[in-house]
Amino acid sequence: MGYLFAVIFGLIVGSFLNVCIYRIPRGKSIVFPERSYCPSCEHTLGVFDNIPVFSYIFLRGKCRYCKAKISPRYIIVELLTSGLFVLMLYRSLAMYQDTRYIVIELLMSCIFVAILIAISFIDLEFTIIPNKIVYPGIVIGLLLSVFASIIRKDYSFIAWRAAGATTGAIVILLIALIGRVVFRKEAMGVGDIKLMAMIGMYLGLFPYIPLVIMIAAFLGSIVGLALIVVRRKKMSSAIPFGPFLSLGALLSLLYGKEIWLWYINLMGLK
Repeated sequence: MGYLFAVIFGLIVGSFLNVCIYRIPRGKSIVFPERSYCPSCEHTLGVFDNIPVFSYIFLRGKCRYCKAKISPRYIIVELLTSGLFVLMLYRSLAMYQDTRYIVIELLMSCIFVAILIAISFIDLEFTIIPNKIVYPGIVIGLLLSVFASIIRKDYSFIAWRAAGATTGAIVILLIALIGRVVFRKEAMGVGDIKLMAMIGMYLGLFPYIPLVIMIAAFLGSIVGLALIVVRRKKMSSAIPFGPFLSLGALLSLLYGKEIWLWYINLMGLK
């Protein structure tokens, strides 16, 4: 029953994330108008036009009213959010026996994942990381970390995450400054610095901060080279780094310790 709830709740949250992804970078309110509307004809959507996943399938990816194509991003976000929420539930249940710890871990991880999804899709389309998402993400992460510290009666929990947020921001800032000096252009945006601070707030300091950056840099390099090879990008083209930081954060959240142990064994550091 718990996994079914995670699937349904994930689809609902994914539908809301689609609203955020469309409206926030365009300077529109996510509250008004309350009802969703077609981006092409702006017709207010009915209840049956707004059912996550199923409406897209039944309408065959087209608006009921103007027949304009609906971006596949909507169904991708909904399915991705739902799938990751199920994974977060499985992870939380595997980590703890105490119901209180399970609830707080599940809440933190689901909020974290939802924020990463919204930021990634916005950055991919608009190459921006909105303050309206990342700042609340940092605050919520801080409050949940404080609450978790109180529940655990272990205040090193909040200290570790505050250190992660600070260190993450500083490391990306240094990379940005060094990149500007060496390459004489912006290597990292301010949004990436804020995003890394938020990631550190949810993951903590070590080994997560170095791991996220290494994974993001590796994946970013692979994708960048592939785009150059197929002539979709030039060497001088900018590629949004937010999605790679988000993917690095997700992999670190799920398999961080295992990846780190594999890495240090590979490098002969153990």
